[in-house]
Formats: sequence, C-alpha cells, structure tokens
Amino acid sequence: MEQVLREKEAIRAAVFDENLSLLERDRAAAYFASQEQGAQVLLCSEIGSEGRNFQFANQLVMFDLPFNPDLLEQRIGRLDRIGQNRDIQISVPYLENTAQAILLRWYHEALDAFEYTCPTGRAIYDQYYQQLVEYLAKPTVLDNFDDFIKACRAKHNKLKTELEEGRDRLLEMNSNDGEIGQDLAKQIAEQDNSIDLTNFSLNLFDIIGINQEDRRDNLIVLTPAEHMLIPDFPGLPQDGCSITFDRTQALSREDTEFISWEHPIIRNGMDLILSGEIGSCAVSLLKKKLTSRYTTY
Repeated sequence: MEQVLREKEAIRAAVFDENLSLLERDRAAAYFASQEQGAQVLLCSEIGSEGRNFQFANQLVMFDLPFNPDLLEQRIGRLDRIGQNRDIQISVPYLENTAQAILLRWYHEALDAFEYTCPTGRAIYDQYYQQLVEYLAKPTVLDNFDDFIKACRAKHNKLKTELEEGRDRLLEMNSNDGEIGQDLAKQIAEQDNSIDLTNFSLNLFDIIGINQEDRRDNLIVLTPAEHMLIPDFPGLPQDGCSITFDRTQALSREDTEFISWEHPIIRNGMDLILSGEIGSCAVSLLKKKLTSRYTTY
C-alpha cells in the first residue's frame, strides 16, 4: 500500500508494523510527526494501536475493526488525547454482508463507540459474546439482528446511567475552579512564551561544551562532546537526546524532551553553577593607604 500511495498518488507514507525494529518504528513515527516534508499517511498494523501518541492527526481510517471494544478504544485513543484540538474523523470502509459490516453496526448503533468513549463496551461484549460470534460467523443470516442491537443498546444505556449516578458530584464541583484553572493556564502560557529559559539553556550548553545541532520543527539534538568542562553532564544520555522548547511540538513527538525550568538537564546545570566549581569566582578587596600627593625625599 505504501508503494501504491507513493507511485500512483505521490503521497508520502510511512509503515509502522511488527517487522520493524524499535529504532525503525521511532523513525517512522518521527517521519509522520514532522510538519515539514513529513509523511502524510502512517500505515499501521495492530501494534500502532497502543504506546504511541498521534494527537497532531485527526483522520483515522480502519480497514478492519477489532473484535474487542477495548482495542477499538485504544485505536481512537491514539488521536483523541491531550493536545488534540480538532474533531476526530473516523472512516470504516466495509463490504455488505460481511463480518466487518456486522461489527460496524454493533459498535455504532449499540455502543456509540465511534462518537463517545465507551466504558460499557467490555461488559456488554462479555454478556453478548456468543450471540455476536454467531452473527459474525454467518453475516448473511441476520434473523433477529435488529432485536439483538436493541438489547445491547438498552444494556449500554442502563450501565451508562449507573456509572454516571455513581460519580461523586460533590467532589466534581470542588475539584475544578474555572477561574483558578484559567489563571494557571495563563501563567503557563506566559512562561512558555518567555525567552529567558531558551537563552539560559543555550548559554549553559555553550559554556559546558555540549554539541548542539539545530533540526527542523524547533528541535535541537544535544550530544556529549570530547572536551566538555565535565566528563559527564548529569541528565544528558551518552548517545544524546532531542529537545524542544515548544510544548506543542513535544506533545506530538514521543522521542523529544520538552525543556522547562524543572527538566533534569536544566536543574542539574543550575546545581553545577551554584554548588560546583563551574560558575564560581573569588572576590577580594585590597586596601591601600592613601599617601600624600607630594612626597619629599
């Protein structure tokens, strides 16, 4: 599929599956996350449904639906998470009179699994497992299938109501103060927009002697140098790391570290300056007696 997209449609695509090494998967994910000349499509096997965050994307196409509702939730959750600021567009191509069509109706009409988070999915799946399997095995025989959908839907609504009534309303009312939350968000935004941290960090890296390689998308690659002021800089891996001062970029790149005043590299750098020999100096005052302007010999 990657070859067809590239040769027939000139669409840049990356492949993410079990046949790739961990390093190759990291590269594929970074290629997809890159905003400049990155992959437009990421082709995933089931391994792409967990452990990776792609909240910078909002288009999800599933050529096959998982049998387990929890797996469907995981797939959608790769995009629908913190940092996502758009609605997720889900497409499910299917053929009539197939198991895919049965699953699509069950997820959509009985569980609302595409529109909302579905905490009831596993319980309904366990209860109606045998009936669902029978319909999937014979997708052209749909006797009483509409009644089956209605029964699952009724169970879903009942469980959902029970879960909502079991919430601690008093705790919810006092756990979030809108004004305090907005003020905190404003302070974080002001700190992110300040250049003080960037200037301090780059000066620190220059003084210590850490190699810095600018990359696109506001990324910097830090690697230890042979002639650093200290043999091992605390918090900096031997093989280096990618950093960014852009919070949005860090959320979309799992292989990139977001630099803040609390990051170990910055905290350790300040400790070196304040408590070590680096950054220290000695000051002394020498008092000299004033003599007369004119001296007689």
